[in-house]
Amino acid sequence: MWGRPFDFDTDRAGSGDEPGVKRILVAFLGIVAACSSSSNEDASNAGGAAGGTASSSDPGSSPSTSSAANDGGGVTIDAAASSSTRSACKRGVAYGHHSTADLRALSKRVTWWYNWTFVPDDGVKDTFKSLDVEYVPMVWGPNVDLGQVGAAIAPGETTLLGFNEPNFGSQSNLSAKDAASRWPKVQAVADAHSLKLLSPAVNFCGGNCQNTDPFAYLADFLAACPGCRVDALAVHLYVGCQGANGNKAQYMIDHLKTYESKFSQPLWLTEFACDDAKSDDDQKAFLVDAVKYLESDPRIARYAFFSGRADNVGHASLLGADGQLTSIGQAYVDAPATCD
Repeated sequence: MWGRPFDFDTDRAGSGDEPGVKRILVAFLGIVAACSSSSNEDASNAGGAAGGTASSSDPGSSPSTSSAANDGGGVTIDAAASSSTRSACKRGVAYGHHSTADLRALSKRVTWWYNWTFVPDDGVKDTFKSLDVEYVPMVWGPNVDLGQVGAAIAPGETTLLGFNEPNFGSQSNLSAKDAASRWPKVQAVADAHSLKLLSPAVNFCGGNCQNTDPFAYLADFLAACPGCRVDALAVHLYVGCQGANGNKAQYMIDHLKTYESKFSQPLWLTEFACDDAKSDDDQKAFLVDAVKYLESDPRIARYAFFSGRADNVGHASLLGADGQLTSIGQAYVDAPATCD
């Protein structure tokens, strides 16, 4: 399997009433040959009632199987895809090392995934369509070959994700102005294949940053790119597990409401978890409250928990042995979905 090497370097700070900080540095070592290449990992970020810092994942990949639901986005895409109502479902996973057994275990309610690159994981590239789980590719950063991205787009593809955490020096590391200057070429790939296009995915950053504030970064990016197409905003959130007002996900909800108040586009929460869980039960309690909110908020078009097997966020693995759900994974799969 052709993959991208990665490693993690994590620094922690507090979370809770004060903004939490979690930095996870993931080294992107390059894009390998045209139609091969597989997953990678990601991760990180902050928490607190109104602040935070963090970092995340890896490079970009290719298409999948679903339909043309616009997920609340700015343009309606008529892509060839399944007629299944699953195309309107929100729940996904950010992970890049699936086996067919893994994806089957998640597929009861996980309807899409991405892996920070632009081709599906080797372990599921020949089987994911039969499981009716959509693959969403990403243009991870400035060194990704857009010709290879375009060549890898497959029938059934609906969406293209943009740069990964460009406000982080340890991630795709682009100023808002630089990201905007590069966007027309990314948009050209999306236009050529009738794909929805998501913004650069932002996160709270706590050191070696283009901008520590994801709200400010997105505003600067959009201001520098007034004619650019952005059908939805991609955001990452890592917060404290304890929450507030009886809701373990309240800090995350507060951040999402801030995005909603500042921007008009739909939101894709493409990475989230609580980052100070002391046990699986802590993460599970957060997850249940988070998913309940995410399913109920019409501004949230899609969301993806981080991650399948996470060694850089405590108690955040949905999968254990091959094809086996952890108690957290079972909670994620069992939580009601609005498209049921």
